Amino acid sequence: MSNKPDDIDDIDDAEASARPARRQGWMARVGDLVVGTHPQLRSRVSYGLHPILIYIAWCAVHAYSAQVGYMTMGAATFMIVHNGIGMVAFYPLVRSGYSARFQDSGLILPQIVWAASSTIICYALNAPLRAALMQMLCFIHLFGLFTLRPRQLTIVAAATIGMLVTMFGVMAALGAPHFEVGQELFKVVFACLIIVLLTRMSIRHSLARGKMSAQKKELAIAVAKVAELVTRDTLTGLFNRMHMQELLMQEVTRQGRTGKAFCVAMIDLDHFKKINDVHGHHVGDDVLCSFARDAEHSLRETDTIARWGGEEFLVLMRETTLVDDAKLAIDRVRKITAGSAPSEAVPSLRFSFSAGVARHVDGQSIDQTTELADAALYAAKHAGRSCTVIGGVQSTPCVPTSEMG
Repeated sequence: MSNKPDDIDDIDDAEASARPARRQGWMARVGDLVVGTHPQLRSRVSYGLHPILIYIAWCAVHAYSAQVGYMTMGAATFMIVHNGIGMVAFYPLVRSGYSARFQDSGLILPQIVWAASSTIICYALNAPLRAALMQMLCFIHLFGLFTLRPRQLTIVAAATIGMLVTMFGVMAALGAPHFEVGQELFKVVFACLIIVLLTRMSIRHSLARGKMSAQKKELAIAVAKVAELVTRDTLTGLFNRMHMQELLMQEVTRQGRTGKAFCVAMIDLDHFKKINDVHGHHVGDDVLCSFARDAEHSLRETDTIARWGGEEFLVLMRETTLVDDAKLAIDRVRKITAGSAPSEAVPSLRFSFSAGVARHVDGQSIDQTTELADAALYAAKHAGRSCTVIGGVQSTPCVPTSEMG
């Protein structure tokens, strides 16, 4: 039985449970230091760490080969230095992000060529390991399977086969010790054949990967277009009624969570049917598009305007507590649209609009708020048009724009 107080046990338990978290945090920090934090950078650096592990293993093999007499100490030292360059030369370029400016951002092609050259040099210096080195030479090419493009894969294969055939020719011409030309020719030919087959498979995989990538881009564009059609009005480019209803519901939820009020404004273009009847529907379309552009430019970035239907528009005015502020904003839009020429076909044409604004009260439905704004809009129409009425209150007389000073 322990003599420690219960609170001491609790402290010990808390420290014990905290140790794994601290260890995990320490490991995570080391990982971020080694491979970075950006997802693409981490992917490139992590992929490049695999060759470093292979280089370390081969350095150990070279040191062991020198001890047992497979190769001289000088040759082993040379190979260890050559592998060491491969370990330290590429990592800083990738980890620093410098290589991101290149098409081969992971420097896979030069790393494969360097590793292949190291293997081929070792092939000349370490006779007992020549068969294993031929296997390693083929394995090295797998690193380009998922990253290199067809042209790059061809360059890698040509460089590797060229170096291997050249080394074989030099060894045969010099009559190197422990070098049976017939046996080594078989190894070299077989290795070249495997490299060619691997390259062919890699090119086919690369082409398929490129085709799949293009299809994914086309699909993403198609999905974006569908989303645009679903949420946007095709004529004016504004949000449509369905999407605005979703935004209104989101704003109601946000108000319930944060307490920040908002207002809505219902807008209707005055005498729009007459514009269509006198000038044609194409001029009416020009008027709708002109109003949409002017309204978007006049409103705040936090406000959202949508085509509610026909010549009606609805404005969502976020974080607008005072309905008088909403009225001022709509009147500012009116002043701008009043001076614009909406259609080149009828340069003298001008238009106006009537509006009703209402503040959403927490606890009431959004339909009640829009109905309130709609009722205020009809009040503006009956009061002479080209003005804004505040819904739910006894407003001042509606003064049309033409009568305002």
